[in-house]
Amino acid sequence: MASGGGSYVALGIIGRPELLFLDEPTTGFDPEARIEFWELIHGLSAEGTTILLTTHYLEEAEALADRVGVISRGKLLEVATPATLGGRDTAATIVSWEGPGGRESVSTDTPTATVMKLSAQFDGEIPGLNVAHPTLEDIYLRMIDNEKGDA
Repeated sequence: MASGGGSYVALGIIGRPELLFLDEPTTGFDPEARIEFWELIHGLSAEGTTILLTTHYLEEAEALADRVGVISRGKLLEVATPATLGGRDTAATIVSWEGPGGRESVSTDTPTATVMKLSAQFDGEIPGLNVAHPTLEDIYLRMIDNEKGDA
């Protein structure tokens, strides 16, 4: 790996520990080194090592974690799978497209029905169609905003 952090990880995994703590281990890694590190972590996990990973890279948390926790202002807000954190699995989908007056979007619990309706409206091809479920980052930011509002 192309970073000084890689040598600390190497020291940490000598002897295949049962528990490994990693604090922001990929900070400063280039994309190739990050992918190699992720493969290493997946391998350690598959071999039974429990890994506690702190990261600000939410795509990393989603790629590596069985469970994620969000801490704000010293308070643990929630621990869940990346797919269910903050109600992500039941959150509305945003369908957006280029309408006659510019970019339009709708938040919906029935994205397929929405796309079918738009398809009929646009004679099959929906200009600039984008269907997006909330990302882990979207959910994290919403959770943090809600926590700030409660303070």
